[in-house]
Amino acid sequence: MQIPHIKTMNPSKEKISFSVYAKTPKIINEIQKGAQNAEEEDKFYQPHITSELYKAVDYLNYGQSKSRLFIVEFDANDEELINTLAKIHDDPWLHGTVIVVISSKLSKLEMDQLLKFGVIDFISINEIKYKFPTVIKIITSNTEIFESQQFIAEHSTQKKGTITIKNSLLLVPKATNILLNFCYAVGFRNLDTYSKISICLHEMITNAIEHGNCEIGYSMKTNIINQNLNIVDIVKERASLPENLNKRVRVRYNINSKRAVIVVIDEGKGFNSTDIPNPLNEDNVFMVHGRGIMMTRTFVDEMSYNTKGNKVRLVFYNELEVLRREGDLHQLTSEPVLHLKAGEVLFEDDSESDYFYYILSGKLGVYVNNKQVAISTPEDMFVGEMAFLHHNRRTGTVKALSSAKLLPISRNGFINMIKKYPYAGVFLARLLTKRLAEKNRETT
Repeated sequence: MQIPHIKTMNPSKEKISFSVYAKTPKIINEIQKGAQNAEEEDKFYQPHITSELYKAVDYLNYGQSKSRLFIVEFDANDEELINTLAKIHDDPWLHGTVIVVISSKLSKLEMDQLLKFGVIDFISINEIKYKFPTVIKIITSNTEIFESQQFIAEHSTQKKGTITIKNSLLLVPKATNILLNFCYAVGFRNLDTYSKISICLHEMITNAIEHGNCEIGYSMKTNIINQNLNIVDIVKERASLPENLNKRVRVRYNINSKRAVIVVIDEGKGFNSTDIPNPLNEDNVFMVHGRGIMMTRTFVDEMSYNTKGNKVRLVFYNELEVLRREGDLHQLTSEPVLHLKAGEVLFEDDSESDYFYYILSGKLGVYVNNKQVAISTPEDMFVGEMAFLHHNRRTGTVKALSSAKLLPISRNGFINMIKKYPYAGVFLARLLTKRLAEKNRETT
């Protein structure tokens, strides 16, 4: 049976389609609603839902646009489905498919089996309404990350960097969503943990803007609330004052599959974190605000302030880590992992390009004529691939800016990977096209 998909009347938006195999009316209904709820300003999501497995797989092969996402209603007694997931995993063309399983209940043995087939997440029927819209947005916005995880080792995935935020409360949800995307991409799948991270980040970044940089104290915030004033407008007004104009909130993050460490720093005068009224005390039960830090302390695994009180460190541990098999990239190269210390050179300008490198960790500087022109990190995935693919000599020097780990990939290893998984070539081609487009934007 073919289930009619949702249609949108706005042709200016980008369509993100994906294949869905489902039979239960409740699940089908929730998926359709979830796709509608996930709609964004510039894109909409169109599930191609069918209860016939072969049609769902055909859509993966021929019909899907800008997504290799496959949503599957799982039934442990459905041998055809299990065999099909195994075939998708072993199929050279479909190997990069990103699979999400929906099920009422899964045993540990069943989960382990599905993980071997490349499944990246499990959603219970009760979670669809809340989790599904977020999952499809994150996966389709980070396609390269999830596709690459079919070819590389999952444990190498890490997100590390700094987000700088102007003093606008309208930017808080955007910054929070970026960090949540990173958490999901590296393996955070537990809905409760995900929700707690969202709440805590929103509270702490908001506090840094309001109380830190814009110096809205406890009494002032109470008056704003009692007078029913618009806090967004008040923050905007105070952010424009000469003494606050150049202040920024910096959010440092170091996120891997085991834990997320997030540090929020403002440029305010700070405060004594031990002086915050406890909202749980009887005298404070009816306070109009001031519960954010207490709530955050309840939700995080670790929380600490610096002495000044303008920097808070939050740690969240990944309780239900989704671990996948080791990627095939390690199996297709005989080269050992390369360890570089800060300052060590990976390759010189005008040298032979016998390898390109998958970046496992660290930062690498790219230099042309002794001038640094770029920085490569694990988010860039590869370095040295342009000269390698064109059989050219190197056009620049690359050296480590910090300690770094890289996996060398030889021509034989690359050819073997393409032979075994042709879609890896398509994935790499798309990645290179994106790089070229970014370079073109930089030069125009």
